[in-house]
Amino acid sequence: MIILPLVLDGCGYHLVGTSSFLPENLQVLHITQFENHTNRADMDQRLTEAVVAEWVRRRRFTLSETLERADLLMQGDITSLRVAPVTFDEQGRATEYQMTLTARVKLLDVTSKEAVVLWEDRGFSRRTSYNVDVSAVDYFDRQIEAMDEVSQEFARALVTNVLEGF
Repeated sequence: MIILPLVLDGCGYHLVGTSSFLPENLQVLHITQFENHTNRADMDQRLTEAVVAEWVRRRRFTLSETLERADLLMQGDITSLRVAPVTFDEQGRATEYQMTLTARVKLLDVTSKEAVVLWEDRGFSRRTSYNVDVSAVDYFDRQIEAMDEVSQEFARALVTNVLEGF
């Protein structure tokens, strides 16, 4: 049974989100507030907080509040936040919605005079679905919960993709 871990280790096997294609000498990350190009005024704050929290959870980099102390810069633009009905009741009223968050995101090496793009995705997106009771008054509360949920899923997937080099 000891042979299996050695074989898996030898073929590059690793747990998702634990390896990195990024150079080891890059240790300090600065994350700028995501630019918001949607009609939801607080989406940038929610997404930025989720991304910061995910990097802290992964412990791959030390986070810096200033760019001057950073080796890496992560920046992004939220290009869209769409909500579309996906399920309807007998009267044609929507009972389930799907929320899709899309952003352009870059990770830059800022250790030299010219920043070097290490990772970029111009259409990174994640989605979540949420149910609503058409007779309830909590429609907007469910939408806010969905914004938090899609932000957290976006952050998890983003950090994994950056660390894995996808």
